[in-house]
Formats: sequence, C-alpha cells, structure tokens
Amino acid sequence: MKKFYALLTVLCMALMAQAQVNVDNFESGDKGWVNVSCGGGIVENEYKAGINLSDHVLSAVRAPQCDNWSGVMINNYVRSGYRYLHAYMYRNNANVPNLKVSDTNPLDLAPMTTIVANQWQDVVWDLYDYISSGTEFIFFMVDRTNISEDAWMLIDEIQLSNDATPRTAVIGGATPEPDDYQLVWNEDFTDAALDRQVWNVETNEDGGGNNELQHYGEEGVSLGVEPTTGKKCLILTAEAVHTGNRDCYSGRVNTKNKMTYTFGKIEARIKFPNTANGLWPAFWQMGNNYDQVGWPRCGETDIIELGHQNAFSAGTQDRYFNGAMHVGARWDQVWSEANSVTWPYSVEDTFHIVSMIWTPTSIAMYMDDVAEPYFQQTLEPNDDPNYNRQEVFGKPNFLIANLAVGGNFPGIYSVNQITALANGPRSMYIDWIRIYQRGDANESFSCPTPSDEIEPTPENWQGTGLVNDAQIERNGQKVLRDGQLLIRRGNHLYTITGQIIQ
Repeated sequence: MKKFYALLTVLCMALMAQAQVNVDNFESGDKGWVNVSCGGGIVENEYKAGINLSDHVLSAVRAPQCDNWSGVMINNYVRSGYRYLHAYMYRNNANVPNLKVSDTNPLDLAPMTTIVANQWQDVVWDLYDYISSGTEFIFFMVDRTNISEDAWMLIDEIQLSNDATPRTAVIGGATPEPDDYQLVWNEDFTDAALDRQVWNVETNEDGGGNNELQHYGEEGVSLGVEPTTGKKCLILTAEAVHTGNRDCYSGRVNTKNKMTYTFGKIEARIKFPNTANGLWPAFWQMGNNYDQVGWPRCGETDIIELGHQNAFSAGTQDRYFNGAMHVGARWDQVWSEANSVTWPYSVEDTFHIVSMIWTPTSIAMYMDDVAEPYFQQTLEPNDDPNYNRQEVFGKPNFLIANLAVGGNFPGIYSVNQITALANGPRSMYIDWIRIYQRGDANESFSCPTPSDEIEPTPENWQGTGLVNDAQIERNGQKVLRDGQLLIRRGNHLYTITGQIIQ
C-alpha cells in the first residue's frame, strides 16, 4: 500500500508539473506577436487596476471600417495536452472577443466567461477540440460582429492550462516576484556594426576539439535583417565554400575577457537553421579563466545545442536539442551531465526564446515559456578542485554563439555529407541577448564602459574632412562628426572625454 501511495504521489506531481504553460506576460520583449488588419502591439499598461498592475500588455484595436479579422496573433505556437486558454483582458465595451488556434480545425471560439467592460478579468476559452491535435497559433480577434464605434482590448498573462477556474491573483505592482531579476545587459544588434568592444569574432580552423569541418572567420559573421520578420540580427552563416584549408566556412563569436558575468538569468531570442544533416548550432558559456586553466577546468555550460546524430537518425532533428555541463582535470578526464529532449513542436526556422537561470546552487534551462526546465543540475561542492561544481561554476563566464559544421556531435566528417548546405548557405539569427540579475552579493557583471574605450588618436579612418550630421564616416566604432572625434557604443555617441552626445 505504501508503494501504491508513493507511486500515486509521483504521478500527481508529474501531472501538476504539466498542468499549465505560461505563453506570455509581455514583460520580456517581443516574442513575435503581430497585429492583423487594424492595429495592435505591446504597449504600456495605462489601466493598472484590480488584478493587473503589470507594466506592459498586448493591445488590439478594431475600428468600424476595419474587417472582422482585426486582432493580434502569434504564429507557430504549437502546444498539445491543454484544455483551456486563459488571458487577463480589459475591454472598452462588452463585445465578445473570439479566438482561433488552428487552420486545420478552424473553429471560431467564444469565451466561457461573461465579458465585463472596463475592468480586468481572466477570460477563459475551452480548447476541448484541440487537446490532442494542439494549437497551431494563438489569434485573438477583437469582435466578429458589426460595430459602430471603436472596439479595443488589452491582453496579459496568457496561459494554457487544464484548470477552467478563472484566475484572480494580482499581477505586477509594488510586490516583487520571487525571482525579481533586473536587466543589467541588453544586446539587440541594431548598430551599424558588431560592437568589437564586447564581441570577439573567432578566426580558426582547429575544429573546436570536436573534429568540426568549418573555417571560422569574419566571412561567417554579420549584422543584417532576418528576411521573414525584418528583425535586425546577429547572423552566423555556414556555406560549403572552400575557405583557408577547409571546404566550408561558418561563424563563431564570444565575449571572452570583455563582457563577463556570474549568476543571473540569461535569455536569447534565436532562430536556428534547419540542421539536417550536419549543422550544429549552439549558444553556450565558459569560465573566463579559460586562458589560465584551459578546458575543461574552466567549466563549460551548453545552454542549447541542436544537430545531434541521434536526431538525424530518428528524423526528429527539428525538435531534438539538449543542455549540458562539462568540467574536469583534462580533456580525457571530464565529468559531463547532459539532457536531451524531443520537443512537442519544431524549434528550427522560427524564433524561440532560450533561457538559463544560474544560481550558486543550481542551473536550469528553459525553452520559450514552458514552466519545466529541459535541463537542471545542482552545483555541489567536491574535495577535488577540478570537479568542484560549486567552485568551478561559481566564477565569471563569457558567452559564445556558433554554427558548427559536422564533427563528433553530428557524427559527420565530410562536407559532401552535409546535406543542410547542399542548396546554399544556412544561417543562425540572434535577435537579442539579455542578462538579468537580482543584486545578490555573489553576482558579478563586467562590460566595457565608454571611458574604457576611448582612443585619443584616430587610426585607419575613412573620411578626414569636416562633415555634417548626415555625413558620418565610420570605421568600426570611431565616428568623425563635424570634425570632432566621437566613440560609438550601443545606440549612443560619446566624446573622447566620455560625454554623451546622443
């Protein structure tokens, strides 16, 4: 009987862990919502009252001249196993919002709850017909009936759940969340050039210690626009073109000895390429003492990797990925811990948010807003300093992003077998990277400040005469404007004494 109750407890815990998934609260940037027909987007919450005191919400508007498809939607949002969709809503009238979640089963869903105007409430939809097949997207429509005046609604705290009970918890406001993280660094890649005060572009043909096939160099790294969304991104491109002594090239960047951090929440919005067969994209970090102690003593944390040979053989390459950690005395004496998952929807060829929460006692990694981590590891002390996870993974780290070609992970060692590059180049797009911390005493963060970057003597400039504001000559981050030497950092310009110009 005790065994029965123990098994029942485990089963209940497993069911509870999967009982809900948070879709978006609109406080961590744009996850891909688009307005349809009339107007909408993420805005500041001007109606903080009742159960919603949060800072940002999703807005949707329909004017009388707009068609009845007016609303907001997020594409490629595939989830199954959930009966109900919840959303905090504030409406300017009692018109009923509608919901669509599928093209293959295109029902027009009305909410289960009675709509109340001019106050926040949790609106609930029944997804009974989609429990097995799942959602394909989430599309909130303002109203499908004839209207004579503007109708609008604000949306927040969207959640998939197996509980139909409307939520009444207050969100936002003065009471901080338990994880009360504050943004300390944001890289959105919107500048004219990659910030070399923060980023190193790697140039090598060493195969990464994994028998990889690519030449890493400048040709594989660029800033540009992702063609589907128009987002300005860091682009790492692989192509089967002979470069150096290799039959293909690609891109890898890192922040070693420049931007470093210890503990916090690390997030990135990334569009991974189709990996089959042979591409190996990764977003990861290593200890910044790498130059002093080498690998694996510095510690390595792989936040996400795609392209493993197991995925190719199973035909699940678009949904198969892993998180991992490595540490040890030398390359042939490594402690490794990894967890691979086959996700319920594709994580290739569309943007997804990957995140890691790193504390002095644990590391956990998450995909999108799914509540359960796909990788989790405690950081325990050990008498052997080479394997003391609490010590090794308690020091400053730097970020790495790369798109490898072939090698031990994909199990492919000839560029002729890299089918992913057969029809031309493939790219990995990084929309943004963010680091959050709580201000704890054991946290650290270091990044160059404008005063650190000043070089009083101009070198290798293009353009030497006086120019006006519309004629700025740049070489890297140096700027000549109206004959004055300026230093560009992020979206701002500074004088050589560190004074901000714009």
